[in-house]
Amino acid sequence: MIFLFILIFGVLFLFFNIRQIAPGNKGSIVAGAIVVVLPVCFFFRGHFLACLGQDFLSVWLCEALLIYLLWWITRGVLLAVRRRRLERERSIFAARILLVATFVVSIVLCAVGYGVHGDYKIREASIDLPKVVAVSAQAPSPFTILFFSDLHIDPLFDRAKLERMIHDADSLRPDYIVFGGDFADIHDSLLYRDGYDTLVAKFGATARVAALAVNGNHEGYMERQGSAPGEFLKRTGWKFLDDETFCDSLACFTGRTDFQVSRSREVPRKALSELAPKPAPFPATSLSDSAASLADSAQSVVENFRPWIVVDHQPKGIEPEHTGRLPDLALSGHTHDGQFFPGTVIIDWVWRLAYGVGELDGVKWLVSSGVGSWGPPVRVGSETEMWLLRLR
Repeated sequence: MIFLFILIFGVLFLFFNIRQIAPGNKGSIVAGAIVVVLPVCFFFRGHFLACLGQDFLSVWLCEALLIYLLWWITRGVLLAVRRRRLERERSIFAARILLVATFVVSIVLCAVGYGVHGDYKIREASIDLPKVVAVSAQAPSPFTILFFSDLHIDPLFDRAKLERMIHDADSLRPDYIVFGGDFADIHDSLLYRDGYDTLVAKFGATARVAALAVNGNHEGYMERQGSAPGEFLKRTGWKFLDDETFCDSLACFTGRTDFQVSRSREVPRKALSELAPKPAPFPATSLSDSAASLADSAQSVVENFRPWIVVDHQPKGIEPEHTGRLPDLALSGHTHDGQFFPGTVIIDWVWRLAYGVGELDGVKWLVSSGVGSWGPPVRVGSETEMWLLRLR
């Protein structure tokens, strides 16, 4: 609701400023045309030209708001110092200069940020697991996770980027590949048409043990349009965890249903305690072997306390009412680390942990900036990435 209010205010603010480039109805017509183009492009986002227009205007909207706000602050200071307003002719000239400046700044940001967006980084981190999992005679084996999120396939998506990701994954050969949500912004029928099913299947096959995925808020948007991103990933060989837990001999992974998906389905998320992995039951023993059986039972419980990793698209932390075992690690995306300026500054005011390795509610948490971008494929002040995690 707050976001909608800010958006409406921003559009009206821009309209008011742009209309000052010409007197009478001429300024209003130009301002109205510019402001209307953005929602029109958004509505037809599945088409290349509309997607291109929306992406550029998304950058322009942010930069124009910033520039016009700075201009109003400057005007306020000048008015306070000089005690006089700008003459109408000078005001029209200034309005035209400002409008040109907003487009020039946006073009420069797009030009610079496009290259940064395309050149994703592979970051590495070693995660020490709690000692409770290592007290048995057979400590759990170390393993690796290649984690990425926010792919956001759309009409402007560069297939070469996904092909490079497949090549890198094949070289790294991680035990698990984990995807943190927001797979595509086009219908799954278009993904099949363009051959993404083959590429995604090839990507998942590079994992030694399993390729796992969860939904993000954009899966909720696509489901409302009749798409089935979860089914697409399942058909390409990925385990799609929708408020589910998957365990094998190395670890347990819980994939949370995204908050937006939960709201759109009108189905509440399961409690985390319901999804926590359960240790195997004690082996049946006889009373005569009580001492040995107790030792064996204790050993069995410890060995079944495998590392527990939670994947939740939005890094909102653990629900306050949760009791019992906490995850050993949580993985998220969603924030894009602000993506481009000024979002890269604002993002730290919005999220407790907007990027990197930190802690939320007593759980070690990694928030990735994503390997793709929503809307404009532009990064300024943030980078695209995948994470190679070594758990030991």
